[in-house]
Amino acid sequence: MLLTHSFSPEVSPPQRRWSIFVDELASQGNEVHVVAPQPRGYVSPSRPELTENPLINISRYPSRPRARTMLGKVLKHTIDALRSIPVSLSGPKPDVIIATVPALPTLAIGYLTSRLRRVPLVVDLRDAWPDLLQESQVIKWPWAEPIVSKCLSFLVTRSDLLVTVTKGLAVKMRIKGVKNVVTVPNGVEVDRPDMVVPRLARGEKLRVLYLGNLGRSQGLDLLVRVAADMREQISLRIVGNGTERQALVDLAAELSVDIEFVDPVYGSSVLENYAWADTCVVSLRPDWPSFEHTVPSKLYELLYLDQHITGLVRGEAAGIIRSSHAGSVVSQSQAELTNHFKALIEDPSLLVTHGEGSSWVREHASLRQSGRKYAQLLADIIANP
Repeated sequence: MLLTHSFSPEVSPPQRRWSIFVDELASQGNEVHVVAPQPRGYVSPSRPELTENPLINISRYPSRPRARTMLGKVLKHTIDALRSIPVSLSGPKPDVIIATVPALPTLAIGYLTSRLRRVPLVVDLRDAWPDLLQESQVIKWPWAEPIVSKCLSFLVTRSDLLVTVTKGLAVKMRIKGVKNVVTVPNGVEVDRPDMVVPRLARGEKLRVLYLGNLGRSQGLDLLVRVAADMREQISLRIVGNGTERQALVDLAAELSVDIEFVDPVYGSSVLENYAWADTCVVSLRPDWPSFEHTVPSKLYELLYLDQHITGLVRGEAAGIIRSSHAGSVVSQSQAELTNHFKALIEDPSLLVTHGEGSSWVREHASLRQSGRKYAQLLADIIANP
């Protein structure tokens, strides 16, 4: 049984990961029961391999509308998780329960369900919780954060298997006392002939694209300030939505810089934006230590599509960019980022990746390969509870 806050046909990082994994599990003859909320917002075309496979049963429960504020997101995920309880306790007894984190309340429901049904619990941890709670200060009441962090640590350490998406996070969790930890990285589905970016002629200015979430985690104000300083040399397009979008729009207006803000795009529109770009920015703010062990899922997509990457990241994400030779890692200072863009303008050959990004993904970040590894891990847990 898979408990997740997002699943196909929604468009989100966890559903991309788990749609492939569920399909891979079923292809090996496993029955998979997915418990997820009703889709909200933009949905992709249905996938027959998921909806028409008799080995895959997708149970839905009512979901609150998507929230824009951090508090609203917490409330949504909490209420949705509570609504999932009757569904997760119904039907045949599973051999194992998997809870994806975030959303954080899903972890509590996974623990409760696994204990009531007396089956092993696997936690699929995508971010560095609970440390991110303290770093992000998402909980505004100082007295509440330590309580929530201790509860999360308790639940994670009680899992029968903890799966992280980065090696550094796995090491960190072992230090915290979690005994059975493995890493199954994110990635992309590599057999996608429809995922091709047309190559357009370069414009007079360097075209810089950021496409993704516009939240506190990204620290995109630096990009706006550099665009203001280089307004005659670069064109900046920011595509997406999030809690910091309006602040970025206001900052651009304050600096009197013309930045193109675009609402979230999907499907072929994503590829059209990549075709426009000379370089694509991947960014995580530098002052949260947990981001040393975080790799944005968007990075794998950019690598697979052989886009040139400007990486405002560190740690494992920076290591991937360097080892793939698909872009540059830049220190998160105004001067360093300005010099980086100037170098790309002076020598456009630096923008050519020579297909090294897609080669790296095929070797290291195939979701199908990760799905097969996951299937073996689950088989081992079931055989040796």
